[in-house]
Amino acid sequence: MSYERILRFPFLHDHHSHVSLYASFEGLQDLSNLSGAAAMRLLAGLPRDRLSLVKGWRTDRLPLGPPELAGLPPALVVNASLHGYALSPSALPFVRELWPEFAEKAADPAWGERNLPRLFVFYSRVAGLDAEKLTTFMERMEVLGIGSLEDMTIAGEDALSVVSASAYAGRIKPWATPEVYRGLSTHSRDRCEGVKIFLDGAIGARSAALDAAFLDGAEGALLYSDAELSALLSEIALFGACLSAHAIGHEAIGQVLRCLEGLARDGVEFPAVRLEHVQFISASQARGCKEAGIALSVQPNFNADSVDYADRLIPRHLAENDPFRMLIDEAGFVPGADLLFGSDGMPHGPENALHWSLFPRFEGQRLTPEEFEAGYGPARGMGGEGSAFAIDEEGRAIRKIPVG
Repeated sequence: MSYERILRFPFLHDHHSHVSLYASFEGLQDLSNLSGAAAMRLLAGLPRDRLSLVKGWRTDRLPLGPPELAGLPPALVVNASLHGYALSPSALPFVRELWPEFAEKAADPAWGERNLPRLFVFYSRVAGLDAEKLTTFMERMEVLGIGSLEDMTIAGEDALSVVSASAYAGRIKPWATPEVYRGLSTHSRDRCEGVKIFLDGAIGARSAALDAAFLDGAEGALLYSDAELSALLSEIALFGACLSAHAIGHEAIGQVLRCLEGLARDGVEFPAVRLEHVQFISASQARGCKEAGIALSVQPNFNADSVDYADRLIPRHLAENDPFRMLIDEAGFVPGADLLFGSDGMPHGPENALHWSLFPRFEGQRLTPEEFEAGYGPARGMGGEGSAFAIDEEGRAIRKIPVG
């Protein structure tokens, strides 16, 4: 390979992560880099006298249905996408004591998607967040080239206190789910950027609300009816909070635009609105967002979904994923202004995202280095060079190199 070009970036700001959740996961058993057989050996060796939370499960490597879960120690296994989980039968008594509703509904995937924000909070509280874990997480982010992040689902008052008391308070911007936000003190609400809601699921879990079924016939679903969503949005507007909405698929994007337009006619407004992911946004929807002043928070590393999920997305959807050129060249979004980049922690850091931005599966996903850097923007509260990469255009490869 011939690495002929060098790109250098300052420490960057990740506009979409889950800091308190991922930091609480520090030190957990991790399946993400294990084969199916190795993962099953790890699960089988877990303690039998307590509940173990395990991260990094990938359904394409390890099926975890009733036959595989039977006989395992008490384990709650969280999907790498954070959408979906597996619970061994022996874990039910432990979960029932902590959250009876979860134990009762655990076998219902639809319940899991509707209650995903509550699950995030539950995972974080089971794993536990403390100052040491937060420091470990943030130091790891710095090594990757990320200096500040937005926590899209702060786990609650306790987690917010850990963040606020840390040296990283100015470098972490917390958002809260409606349920968490309602329970925060006025002072804690003031520390939050706003309220984050979920409107559909994920591609990996085949629950994103696309405009056509997945390859196997599975269909994603909206988490709210229009009436339910409008009522929730009205409540958030009364808080005077900014709004962030997870909307991956065409149908979810269309629904939130429809509801926001209806509320605007009634005089309901937000200080700011941004949509998260919008991987399958149409040109007309993009224009609607632009005209309404809605920012888009997108993850360039999810360009990889057009390769990784070829087993579940129809060909048209593979090509429609992350239409960056349409958003910038046609709809007029400006990286760093109303087109914001982050990682969702899948994975963190600029390396994977830069690779898929420079060398995407489809040309419509391509970003220039200048657009890439602007979309992240410089880290809050710290300067200096955060990362550097050697680029091999012919070989379509990048290599991280030492900074300085």
